[in-house]
Amino acid sequence: MMRKGLTGLFMTALLVTLPTLLSAQTVVDEADRQDVFAPFVSRLRVAVRDPQVRITWRDSEDLDGGTYQVLRSTGEITAETIPAAEVVARIDAGIETWLDTPPEPGDYFYAVLAEDAQGSVFPILVPFRNKTIRPVTVTRFETEEDLAVIIQNIAAQNLENEILLRFDASRSGRTVAIYRSTEPFETLEDIAGATLIEELDSATRRFVDYPVPGILYYYGVFDSRLIERGTLEIDPGNNVLAEPVQIALRRQVEIPVTVLPPPSTRPAPLPILQPSAAMAGVRASTEMIPFGGVGQPVRAAVERAITRLIEDSPVPPSFQPTPVVLPEERTVVGEGAARTLAQIVDEFFIPGEYRRSAELLENLLALPLSPEFSRRVRFYRGQALYFSGQPREAFMELLLASRGSLYETTRPWIDGILLTPFNS
Repeated sequence: MMRKGLTGLFMTALLVTLPTLLSAQTVVDEADRQDVFAPFVSRLRVAVRDPQVRITWRDSEDLDGGTYQVLRSTGEITAETIPAAEVVARIDAGIETWLDTPPEPGDYFYAVLAEDAQGSVFPILVPFRNKTIRPVTVTRFETEEDLAVIIQNIAAQNLENEILLRFDASRSGRTVAIYRSTEPFETLEDIAGATLIEELDSATRRFVDYPVPGILYYYGVFDSRLIERGTLEIDPGNNVLAEPVQIALRRQVEIPVTVLPPPSTRPAPLPILQPSAAMAGVRASTEMIPFGGVGQPVRAAVERAITRLIEDSPVPPSFQPTPVVLPEERTVVGEGAARTLAQIVDEFFIPGEYRRSAELLENLLALPLSPEFSRRVRFYRGQALYFSGQPREAFMELLLASRGSLYETTRPWIDGILLTPFNS
């Protein structure tokens, strides 16, 4: 009787506790399902550089095609306070960072929540993984844009062989970048395609440039930090030139030549040519002989002798040169014409734009250059002409460059062009 009573009591207790057990199992299942289907970011890091806050994290591996909400609040962000937090950004997958500028000084908390492609947010908050539990403090309100130097009244003056750039700057202690371009500055993309020629302190109010003569150039002066942030504004007439400027090409000075009367005495005769010595190690080729006049038939015996000479002569090595860059132009340093030459080599010659290189180098030769520097310019122009399919013009430039320290460097080019047959 007692056993039956205990059994009944056990069944009653089981019926009472079963709903509770089922409810607990449902909670566990929901938690497991939430772990599987509710992705969240990890490794949340926050760094302050007044007045901005840099937030970085590691994207969730479980989220495919979604975005990430960056939340900011003046109090700790919890499941209950999520609706009150401000969504300051939605970031695509793969970026994993956001630079936030709070509206005023104070203490701020952050969280990053995953959002799927359908716009559903997963309100999972895990301290130190996707939310902060300690505030970050912003003490001042000046932004990088507030601190940036303002450039005004830019002007360029042609000083015969150089361009003098003048401008006004609103403050010192900032770094300004000077850009040069053959296209006007209208968008940020135009700055990306321009040439950075110098960075200097904003206390400087002038800069001297030595561009290639005969080319129209635009100049721009910008706060370097705003370029990095991509937040600068282009203002023609203030931080960029509205009209281009150039160094004019000067005409070559004609040197008068006085022709002296021929001497009364007979000049010394030409030396006797010795083809066997001069042609040693060189394969004879009719293409190497300049053609002039009208061809004449030769006797059969002569033709056979010429054929034997050609067949028995050694074959010269094939001339297959590669572009040569001198040590002086391997880095864009220096000033004046040397810097300009290095920029031409770096931006046009090395990438293989040989026709454009030859044109710019020809314009550079219009400047009053030292003989040694002029030979360096001609060495590059000779190479550019050769690779542009103009071996005759290349030969003359390389011949002019072959004196002095460049003799050994230009010799293989001169010999190679001489021994390589080419069409007229």
